[in-house]
Amino acid sequence: MIKTLCPFSKPIIGNWCQCQYANLDERCAGKMTCLKSDQYLAGCYDLVDVLKEQSRFILGISHAEQALTHMQLMKIRCGGLLGMQRVISGEVGVIPDVLNVMHQAEVKYGDVLTFPFNEVVRDIKEFSHRKKRD
Repeated sequence: MIKTLCPFSKPIIGNWCQCQYANLDERCAGKMTCLKSDQYLAGCYDLVDVLKEQSRFILGISHAEQALTHMQLMKIRCGGLLGMQRVISGEVGVIPDVLNVMHQAEVKYGDVLTFPFNEVVRDIKEFSHRKKRD
């Protein structure tokens, strides 16, 4: 497997989410790779793509290829995961596990693509990575 960067590297390093398969390569650069199969990594990238698409209106992104700021990316990834976890299990304030959230979404909704993302946009909009985490 070719080492490919985890799309949740910065959120994991910032303690906004976790993944048992994330391997810290360069902390200062915020680079993590996936220790699992390409299938897991592809699922994470697919989730980020879906979260980006669902967040376009709320974040004022006019087209899919528009360059996103660090804050927009953090809102999409962290706010999206926190919101998905809230919708799935009702848990608030608990650090989400990326693969667990994806698995629970698939179990409950059949596929991550059929998840009711309209219930998560508030979490994305309100997320601030400047808030202190334990």
